[in-house]
Amino acid sequence: SYRDLLAAADPDLAVIMTPHTSHPTAAIAALEHGAHVLVEKPMAIEVNAADRMIDAAAAANRLLAVNFQHRTRPEVRTAIDLLRRGEVGEVQHVSMVAVWPRSHKYFRMSPWRGTWNGEGGGVLLNQSPHNLDLLCHFMGLPARLVAWARTTLHPIETEDTVQAMFEWPNGAIGSLHASTAESGQPERLEILGTRGRLEIAPGTLRFDRFDQELTAFFGETEEIYSGPSQQEVDVTLLDGTGSHDDIYANLYEAITAGAPLVADGASARMSLEMANAITLSSRRGQAVDFPLDRAGYAQLLAELQAHGRPVDVNL
Repeated sequence: SYRDLLAAADPDLAVIMTPHTSHPTAAIAALEHGAHVLVEKPMAIEVNAADRMIDAAAAANRLLAVNFQHRTRPEVRTAIDLLRRGEVGEVQHVSMVAVWPRSHKYFRMSPWRGTWNGEGGGVLLNQSPHNLDLLCHFMGLPARLVAWARTTLHPIETEDTVQAMFEWPNGAIGSLHASTAESGQPERLEILGTRGRLEIAPGTLRFDRFDQELTAFFGETEEIYSGPSQQEVDVTLLDGTGSHDDIYANLYEAITAGAPLVADGASARMSLEMANAITLSSRRGQAVDFPLDRAGYAQLLAELQAHGRPVDVNL
């Protein structure tokens, strides 16, 4: 068992790559043993468990990192820099599309896939955590959301398609569409602000800058039906690989020199809270506010698991 391994190896760092549902117990055991922890995504299947992991890391004075390596993609790092420098202006709208086609055979290959007891969710917890994380990385948690989660084409318990609408505290609005039951749509993230527009896709970044800031343009222009002209800006991408190498190098610097983690437990928890909120909103048929009603989601998950297929994921 992992407890025997911890006792025998007495590690400085434990990397948790077990099934989703076992991440919290394995991570907390490693932290209490005195090891720093790097856990694969998702860090847990419900935000209550993520809270406990973060508390355990603080109590043990150890680092808790989550493998959200997409934060180190050059186009993501550059887009974050442009936003922080105000190049895009005030963010008005964000749109994420994440389509990850999967066949029925994919779900038959491992009995835990697509089950509430084995996976704790579908596309939200398996294929799209990186997409949710990037939404939160750019924008933080929304103030509220309303969502629809459906099982459309696959013979599974959990969702294969979701659509969510968000409102952030600054008034920005946005959407997420994620699916394993569709094809033909490339992964992309679009951010529209009052000074420009970003379009982010794997390996590419487009930045269009408006010739005039929107607030000023709309107040001063004699035009009736058009917006300001815009120019594509040639941007130099910052360093990064978007690979596990970046996460491990950062973790080494964090342990040995106190560098900030690329993705610590608290920042990684946001995407899990968003995923749980999407499921809760869909099941309740109403908007959900943040912070998430943790007890309400825990009750919902328990009900879904009680009616789901038993799956053995014990380690």
